[in-house]
Amino acid sequence: MKYIKLREKIVKNLFSLADVAQLFPQDSSQNIKTQLSRFSQAGLLFRIKRGLYCFDPKKISPLVLANKLLEPSYVSLETTLNFYGVIPDIPQAITSISSAHAKDVSLTIGRFSYDYVNPKLYFGFNLYLDETEQVKYFLAEKEKALLDWFLIRKIKSLANLRLDLRLIDRRKYLDYQQYYPKWVQRIKLYD
Repeated sequence: MKYIKLREKIVKNLFSLADVAQLFPQDSSQNIKTQLSRFSQAGLLFRIKRGLYCFDPKKISPLVLANKLLEPSYVSLETTLNFYGVIPDIPQAITSISSAHAKDVSLTIGRFSYDYVNPKLYFGFNLYLDETEQVKYFLAEKEKALLDWFLIRKIKSLANLRLDLRLIDRRKYLDYQQYYPKWVQRIKLYD
C-alpha cells in the first residue's frame, strides 16, 4: 500500500484500521499496520490510538472523536448542556456516557471523559452529521443530558445551579426521569 493510494481512497480525515483493510483487501493486515505505522512516524498521518488515525488532528471534531474513542458512547453531561446553552460553563473535557465502562482519555488533541450508566439508561440521544468531516456522531438530547448530569455528578438540588430551564422540554424530561433512581426522580424542575 502506497501513501498516494491511501490518500486517494480515504477521503475523510478520520479513519480506522478496519476502513483501510476494507479498501485494500489484497494487503495483509500486518502489512497495513506496518505501513500505517511508517506513515505515522514520517508525519504523514496521526495515530490517535490503536486502530484509529487521521490526516490532520486540527480538523477533527471533538464530538466525533469522543464517539470513536470508546464505543458505544454518546456525548452528554456538561458538554451537551453547554452545547445547547443550558449551562454557561465550558467543560475542560468532552464528557460522554457509555454502557461499556468508565474511562478517561488524555490526548494531545484534548481530554475525553466517559462515565458508565446501566444499559437500561442508554437512550435519549440522536445521530448527527458533522458537516465538515461528513461523519456521524451521537449526542444526548438536552433533557437526557440533564438527567445524566444529575445522576453522574450526584446532584440532588437545583440550588445554586446556573441552569436555563426554559430550554428543557418538560414532557420529555418527565418521560425520561421515570427510568432513573428514585433520588433523581425527586428532582423537580418545575413547580
